[in-house]
Amino acid sequence: MDTETLIQKIIEKSKLSREEVDKKIESKQKELSGLISKEGAAYIIAKDIGLDLFTKKKRRLQIRNIIGGIRNLDLNARVSKIFQPIHFEKNGKKSQVANVLLSDGSGLIRMSLWDDQVKLLEKLKPGMVIDIHGAYTKDDSRGGAEVRLSRRGGFKESDVELPKADTSQAKSERNNISDLKENGTYELRATVVQLFESGPFYEICPDCGSRLKRTVKGFECQTHGVVSPSFSIVLSGVIDDGTGNMRTVFFRDAALKLINMNIDTALRYMNNLFENIDVLGKEFVLSGRVKKNQMFNRTEFVVSDVREVDAKEEVKNLVSQLKT
Repeated sequence: MDTETLIQKIIEKSKLSREEVDKKIESKQKELSGLISKEGAAYIIAKDIGLDLFTKKKRRLQIRNIIGGIRNLDLNARVSKIFQPIHFEKNGKKSQVANVLLSDGSGLIRMSLWDDQVKLLEKLKPGMVIDIHGAYTKDDSRGGAEVRLSRRGGFKESDVELPKADTSQAKSERNNISDLKENGTYELRATVVQLFESGPFYEICPDCGSRLKRTVKGFECQTHGVVSPSFSIVLSGVIDDGTGNMRTVFFRDAALKLINMNIDTALRYMNNLFENIDVLGKEFVLSGRVKKNQMFNRTEFVVSDVREVDAKEEVKNLVSQLKT
């Protein structure tokens, strides 16, 4: 900012005359023994009267770039779908959670409202564009991220122009691997051709299910503090459907469905799990979405559901396609 523009801003903010501002600048230069320029003195005066010369921009991301672990998130998004609250009781404590599906043209993400926040649903309606502030993100159970509001967080209706949700991203359709696009949600029929034998188990919070961080105090949940951990599972590998292949990740329930075990059974094989599962070369119907793995700069198919191939169902689908 040039000196003249700066002086005009000081005049507007302070309501002083030009002569008075010039005298203040000259006085400030004398006070500092002439070691600063006229411009430098003007900046000091501007700061003294509370003039904010450096506009702070809030961090606003596109949904497709959101990952878990963001501490202070501001987001403009369109409300695509509102789900009814779910009530449950855990460890003798009653809770509720309501999910809202958000979009901004770049992708879809879930915002979870917990307990007292559920009443905020009254302010929302499908199609509304909202300005979310004071939010943070957590890893969800499908290998993506979800938005949550902090205690100081909230939202208000916004007049920001956003495209309507791309429904192709929310609807599962049977597709070939060669046709998949980033951020799309699909259903595939594919064969598991490789499983990576890396550590499949990880610690989660027994109260909210979020992934725990190991600290000097022990295993710590961002919401519930230090807790005694439960365990969950993640498997990764490669699938192939004849048109192409893709790295694939199976989180939690999807991983357990793949290996046909519950978590207690899987934990009994903690040290030799891969010796006790038989999925290589088997074909499955997989539902999930394609996302960008930012760490490795590659696309992956994150599986949300696994089904064994039902021959009768596949024949019906094939006949229907042929008729079409």
